[in-house]
Amino acid sequence: MQIFRSAARVLFPDCRCLVCGEPRDIHSGDALCGSCAHSLAGHAIPTYACPLCLSPMRTGEPCHYCVSGGMNGLVSAHAPFYYGGAVQRLIVLCKFGPVEIAANPLAAAMTDCLGTARPDALVPVPLHHERLRERGFNQAALLCDLVSLGTGVPVLHALTRIRKTRRQSSLPPEAREDNVRDAFDAVAPVTGMRLMLVDDVRTTGSTVRACAKTLMAAGAMEVRLLTAAVAPQRNLPKGE
Repeated sequence: MQIFRSAARVLFPDCRCLVCGEPRDIHSGDALCGSCAHSLAGHAIPTYACPLCLSPMRTGEPCHYCVSGGMNGLVSAHAPFYYGGAVQRLIVLCKFGPVEIAANPLAAAMTDCLGTARPDALVPVPLHHERLRERGFNQAALLCDLVSLGTGVPVLHALTRIRKTRRQSSLPPEAREDNVRDAFDAVAPVTGMRLMLVDDVRTTGSTVRACAKTLMAAGAMEVRLLTAAVAPQRNLPKGE
């Protein structure tokens, strides 16, 4: 892991914007220059999105994602951005870089979008131990830790992935539910708790629904979802 971090510092020094590469007008240690930081607002989820799942929807029409069961097991979804542009660049760097400072603006926006909502614990979506060894870190856990610092809500590693699944991005949407069915197990007491699942991006939602089902079966009172971004179904990103 240290080798990856050292290489990342060479390729993406702290004084260079992670999105546009601009080396000027950026404070040391910042992830973005002013221009790219401002561009994040162009990906903000609008007020006319579905209030439950945050998917794009047309006024007066039912939300297709919710109607099709996309929020099964989840009370609500929270996210600051739609996936694309500078947001996409940060998530990819955070997930596959690994460039840890790419998580900072994402986590700050995630913290802001929670408002006054305070669950009993934040639960990161886990990686299988073999994939964790391959990547060296779990981007969901990194975001979770940063949101915890910003909110004071504790992190609870309540889930483990007991079965190595295929990458969701390698499968058509209709096959993703089966891919993660019974892939998780609860490994911490959650009875009566109000929990917030944390991940980087919600695509079809198959993974987080499987996580929520496991937590509810273990006795959780409710499960909500917090991600950095929501991907419109026509533009699914590569990843979990």
